Amino acid sequence: MNQRVINKVNSIVVSAYKFMGSVLLALIMLGLISFLSVQGFFMVSRSWVTPTVISPTDTEILTLSTQVAAQTSARDHVLAERRVVEDRIADTERTIAAERSFQQRFRVALNGERASRERVSKRLSELRREYGLAREEIVQSNRAFSGLTRARTDALFGARLLEQEDKLTINHHLAQVAQSNLSLAQSSVDIETKLDALRREMAGLAAVQKGLGEESSPAGMTTDVLLLEREFTHSVLELARAEATLKSLKQDLKALDDVALRYETLIASLRASPYLRAIEKDLTVAFVPYENLSHAEQGTPLYSCAVTLFWCREVGVMGKVLEGEVSLKHPIRQYMIRGVMVEIQLSDGQAAREELLHLGSPPMLL
Repeated sequence: MNQRVINKVNSIVVSAYKFMGSVLLALIMLGLISFLSVQGFFMVSRSWVTPTVISPTDTEILTLSTQVAAQTSARDHVLAERRVVEDRIADTERTIAAERSFQQRFRVALNGERASRERVSKRLSELRREYGLAREEIVQSNRAFSGLTRARTDALFGARLLEQEDKLTINHHLAQVAQSNLSLAQSSVDIETKLDALRREMAGLAAVQKGLGEESSPAGMTTDVLLLEREFTHSVLELARAEATLKSLKQDLKALDDVALRYETLIASLRASPYLRAIEKDLTVAFVPYENLSHAEQGTPLYSCAVTLFWCREVGVMGKVLEGEVSLKHPIRQYMIRGVMVEIQLSDGQAAREELLHLGSPPMLL
């Protein structure tokens, strides 16, 4: 009885062991077949994509955002420097215009002053000639009148016909006539002095005109001429300094423009990253390897499978390709692959969390 029970138990255990072994073998074979199927699928299939959920806190997004912020700050600093240089250029150009205007008006003023002095000199020369003739006549008349009056006075005084007081009065009048002769001589000297001063001023102005841009003649140098020439020389030096500064500032502006352009290009390339574009536009995207890109045309249906390759359903369609290359790890194999990001429109938002989506049709038509 006991032996019979033992044999029956052993038979059940052996049967269970065989059943478990068969089940395990079946599972192993199923797993092997599944593994080989998946590996084979990825070896021959060019119709799969990897949906990507992009988060603002993603490491790649944070790195790109930090780089964009840093480059934007550097560009803004360059643009601020550029505005400062532009203001300095505008100020320097105003200085140049003012100095050139001053030099032009200075030459016009010199011509006017010299012409005015020449007219006054001519009038004084004519006055001196007329005054000289009149003075000569007046002096001769005074001399003749004084001689005649003195002779008559002495004769009358000697004949006791003229009192002493009258003689003194007549002599006083003769002294006034002599004084008028001295006044005429003084006026003649004044005219000569003024005429000489005008001639010196005209010579000085001519020397300044001749000396604009070259060394002035010492013959025409006066203190006023030196002051005028000093003002003009100061203007010339200021103009030369401003022109040199303007040339340097324009070179600085060009260099800043080049730097700003490089920053703009770099910022544009960073902003063109599919990651940033997806975040900025709130897009749902999928990674498409280059070898699968020919199957990922806009409007191509997308399928999600419950068991990688089986029991699939349509979950959306492909959209436009985003510019810029992206590298991601292969969903099955442990190496990086290159590709692009593509917009996708999903009817089922949960499909964005799948590892794979299939293009065009279910991989096993199931």
